[in-house]
Amino acid sequence: MLVLIVDDEWEIREGLRRNFSWGDYGIAEVITADDGDTALELARLRRPDLILTDIRMKRMSGLELIEHYTAERDGGWKAIVISGYDDFEMVRSAMKLGAMDYLLKPINTAELGDILTRTIDQLQKEKRDRDNEMLLQSHVQNALPKMREEVLRELVEFKYNAYRETRIAHRLRTLELDWLLEDRLSLLLIEVDDLKAVENRNERSLILFGIGNVVRQTLEEDCAYRSVLYADAKNRWVLLLDCPDAARLEAYKELGQLSIRRINQFVKVNVSAALCSTTDCASGLNAMYTETEEILEQKAVYGGNRLLTGLGWESEAEQENPSIRQPAEVLDLIRYGTDDEIRAAMEPFVEMVQCWSFTQIRDIQQRIFEWLLDVFKKAWQHGWTDRTWERNPMAVWERLEQYDTLESLKEQAEQFLLTVAAGFRTQSVSPCQIIQGAEKFIRIRYADGLTLQSVAEEVHVTPVWLSKLFKKETGKTFLEYLTDIRMERAKRMLEEVQFKIYEVSSEVGYKDPVHFTKLFKKQTGHTPKEYRRLRGIAGNE
Repeated sequence: MLVLIVDDEWEIREGLRRNFSWGDYGIAEVITADDGDTALELARLRRPDLILTDIRMKRMSGLELIEHYTAERDGGWKAIVISGYDDFEMVRSAMKLGAMDYLLKPINTAELGDILTRTIDQLQKEKRDRDNEMLLQSHVQNALPKMREEVLRELVEFKYNAYRETRIAHRLRTLELDWLLEDRLSLLLIEVDDLKAVENRNERSLILFGIGNVVRQTLEEDCAYRSVLYADAKNRWVLLLDCPDAARLEAYKELGQLSIRRINQFVKVNVSAALCSTTDCASGLNAMYTETEEILEQKAVYGGNRLLTGLGWESEAEQENPSIRQPAEVLDLIRYGTDDEIRAAMEPFVEMVQCWSFTQIRDIQQRIFEWLLDVFKKAWQHGWTDRTWERNPMAVWERLEQYDTLESLKEQAEQFLLTVAAGFRTQSVSPCQIIQGAEKFIRIRYADGLTLQSVAEEVHVTPVWLSKLFKKETGKTFLEYLTDIRMERAKRMLEEVQFKIYEVSSEVGYKDPVHFTKLFKKQTGHTPKEYRRLRGIAGNE
């Protein structure tokens, strides 16, 4: 324990330091100062447990010393003031400032000993209280993840029980998760592909731990909305997300795909994720969790390491190669694709045929024949002028009938698609015109809740093909292009002093100003407020 004695009279301060038995009270060191200024600097440097100070001094008084040091150091020390008989009002002021006690001159050593005993007891009690408080806070912080996991598992993984509602609601409020009871929600479920093949239990735990860290970091950096993440009983990560509208759901698809890419990069494993549509309240969470599990099982059909929704699978790979399983996507492929793109899209043809579960070659030929006629019909409806297939469909059948392996049937089907594509290339509508139409629509409606789906409907192509064309024609994804348009408009509005930042956010299509601020900084390197300052605009935040 360290004591600082402050007095401008050398005899008093040195007499106290040398002649009093400080060691009997557990005080290891006593230092001195001759005025309040010097004492304040020394206190900042040495942090004494006890300051024993005269009230009246020439430069900084004892009262000023106590007041300044109290403002800088909150707790962990005490002050005792030394005064004369005529300093009663100053003593009372010192006590109001937090002084523990006072001594009258000349100092009585027995009285000083009694005051020291009380003061040291009080310091030790306060230290114990602080240590206990810190220990309690540490226990609470360590227990919070476990408490959160328990209540979320009960809420999500078990059927809703109205009798438990009050207790669960109380626990959610305690954990600051009561927003789960108020808002529409979405659920993202992330699972390691082929986790059972990892035989080492420690390695499995490390993989799961790494995935959790990557998803948390992604939420922190790229998600401005309320969310909570926990591990379920089946070694999967469950992410609950505040989801008030369809636009937010689209944003969560991007978030799911981003998480998959980062897990691939940093944890070096493949994962599949399933995203379920919104539920209105917490009582529907278990049903949504069950539905998401069923969606996740579709990876057995569509393949792993991708994001799955109730409508099928969505991933970066889908944007590169339209699915020949979807007639609308095949139509866009032959209308706007190159020969190489058609050949690339036909790579999964064998897998598609195998999914039909036919064992007889004639049944397979018949199903391919029907598939081609469906493609021809849709192509004719969209302007393909060759109607030979309609006048003589048997010519198509007889050609397929000559081949009895999937590889050779694939080659024939591919040749039919290339022929149709060649016919479309004589028409006037080009991919460039489609993108020009999409760009015009985005520039007019950028402030609305635009999605890839809504823009694709406007220009009459599938979302998959619009995404592909956007990347090819502009060098940007749809979302990157939309964000660029919005940010350029935002910059122009921020240069006008009459607009508040939240008004700019809303006008360019972002309901959440926090999300807008994060995107703006990512795009420009500055927050909207900083951007304005750089242009000499102050106020109206």
